Amino acid sequence: MINRNRLPLITLSTAQKIYGTDNTTFLRPQYIEDGFCQWCGKQIIEKRRKTCCSKECSKNFNIATSPVYYANVGSRGGYANHILRRDNYTCQKCNEFHGCINEHGIKLPTTDGELEIHHINQVQYGGDDAPDNLITVCKICHKKIHKYRGN
Repeated sequence: MINRNRLPLITLSTAQKIYGTDNTTFLRPQYIEDGFCQWCGKQIIEKRRKTCCSKECSKNFNIATSPVYYANVGSRGGYANHILRRDNYTCQKCNEFHGCINEHGIKLPTTDGELEIHHINQVQYGGDDAPDNLITVCKICHKKIHKYRGN
């Protein structure tokens, strides 16, 4: 029987319990090497600073990338965000990067709002939310996948 009543993706804590923390928790990609500001790219001079060169850069970076602030309406939190992190904010079909790029030209570890999570084996046919059944795809590719499948 086909189940068309799709529930939201499970929570990160539930995914960790079912599939294990190592399989469901992925670190945020870092596009700038250590010692340089994650927001503006300048070398960090102050020894107490680790990721950003100034309070202003830190604030801007956190607003742009934090699921708490949701400055970017495409931001995702929880388990979905960890799948996007695993796939480096890149569509796994067309390989197009869909992370944000700030005014300094630096990639930011957050989505531009064009990415979705796709179930390889559809939930309606018994697929689950296991990490190996989930891939990141852009909206265009996601539509193509479902058009090809006929649903």
